[in-house]
Amino acid sequence: MNTRFQEAELFRLMAKPLVDLPILGTPPGSGPITQLVFAVTSANQSNSRYNPVPLEVRTIGVDRFARRLKDAMGITYRIVPIPHFGPTGRFAKFLLKELEEATEGDLELMPGNTILFSSTPSVIAQFRELGFSVLLGELKEFPVKGAPAFIAPTPTEVLKEAVNAGEAWATHAGVRTGLHPATFSVWQDFPDVVRRILRLHRDPLLTDQGSLTEMRNYSTYAQGMGHQAILELKYKDIKNAIVPGKIVDEGCADGALLVPIARDFPDSDLIGIEITGEFMARCRERQRAGEYGGTYIHFHQRNITEPIFEPNSVDTVICNSTTHELWSYGGQAKTLRAYLREKQRQLRPGGRIIIRDVCGPDQKEEEVFLWCNDADGGNAGEWTGKAAELAKLSTAERFEKFAGQFLRDLRNEGRRGEETVLKFRAETRGGKKYFVMPLKSAMEFLSRKDYVDNWDSELNEEFTFWNFGEWKGELAAAGFRILENPNVPTELSRAYCNPWMVEHRFKGKVELLRAKGDGLEAMAYPVTNMVLVAEK
Repeated sequence: MNTRFQEAELFRLMAKPLVDLPILGTPPGSGPITQLVFAVTSANQSNSRYNPVPLEVRTIGVDRFARRLKDAMGITYRIVPIPHFGPTGRFAKFLLKELEEATEGDLELMPGNTILFSSTPSVIAQFRELGFSVLLGELKEFPVKGAPAFIAPTPTEVLKEAVNAGEAWATHAGVRTGLHPATFSVWQDFPDVVRRILRLHRDPLLTDQGSLTEMRNYSTYAQGMGHQAILELKYKDIKNAIVPGKIVDEGCADGALLVPIARDFPDSDLIGIEITGEFMARCRERQRAGEYGGTYIHFHQRNITEPIFEPNSVDTVICNSTTHELWSYGGQAKTLRAYLREKQRQLRPGGRIIIRDVCGPDQKEEEVFLWCNDADGGNAGEWTGKAAELAKLSTAERFEKFAGQFLRDLRNEGRRGEETVLKFRAETRGGKKYFVMPLKSAMEFLSRKDYVDNWDSELNEEFTFWNFGEWKGELAAAGFRILENPNVPTELSRAYCNPWMVEHRFKGKVELLRAKGDGLEAMAYPVTNMVLVAEK
């Protein structure tokens, strides 16, 4: 977006020789300014609060803004899209290289021919290190001492006013005086843009970067979720339960599960719903690459707890590894129960909800003795929590770290209380050390102990809150009929202990035992996962 201040300031500055301007650093010559270059950063990102507007609309707004300057001052202008770069101390260097590459060498910006116009202290600092002179825009002074001070509202501040004004933004005095007419006209011409801005800023689950958590490594997370063998296993779990027609994958991540669905249901309409901006970009890349063949598919960035579809309009809702995130990042049972009722509303009679997710054990509060191998890795030492260090820890040492960190950030943020603390005691029996705790807590550790690449984000999620029977009761309370086939238990609803996890993550690493008389007896590993199929 652009502001009235930006235009007034550029008119004022461009009317003077460079030597008369309040430039930080040495001016590149004596003037006048002949060209404006608008670097539209994060051009390939449009699903976060920082960048809620798609590139094509942003470009229209900048073009309308720049054309007024061109017509009045006789200058030329360029609008150059710049891809998103993560936080880096080399942002200025990347930006300059991208400007040159994107214009096929036509724009080679350097201190001798270019002035930076910016009010972002970190960007200014990087360009100053490269020798560029700077016009500070809204920024009052540089270097910044303490919190930045501004002489006029920044675009971010004007945007916040618009968000606070909500649907009345167009008549809000602060917005009208701050927002440039070019941006104002674009927002009026493209009302869906304003709706997106308001939705992203109002969503209680989203961070400013457009995700559930800033601690998740989306690349490794997607690799684990979308590994071909794992993906086919997940799809096999739900394929026979899918009702053709309008099929919605809620919490579709990077869209990987929709690929085999598109293959086998080519005449259905597929809708992917995802809340995170990063995964939305990956979904659309799959679509661009043609991975969904000739099947119709559309992606929405939405919070799936809110109404999305009309009543009685959907044939199948798929929730793959989604419901535990609603519980963890939302309001636990309240959020999940409201979600189930909303799915019942949007499904057609005979439509199905398919939930494939983690599951709590039956006897959640039973006290168990957890043995963890203390010889299959090292001790923490100077531990900083990095993935490579976690991978080297023994299972016993890893449990100690898990117990201290489980749901810790939720407590620090005030979203949960001390009830989230994982409580245990250590006991030695027959020369072996055990951690004693409720079975629920033990299974939280067993289900997450090997997620070292996304340790911080995974430890903010809860897996074992409902057992299979409780899940069925909640679905029935929401108005669903549970579909089970005792003769072919692998076809519809079922809870099971994941055999791959037993073979690769449990054996030799952990054992579960319960007290029996004066001794202990071994327990079978309880259920870890479930597939729930329910019909409206």
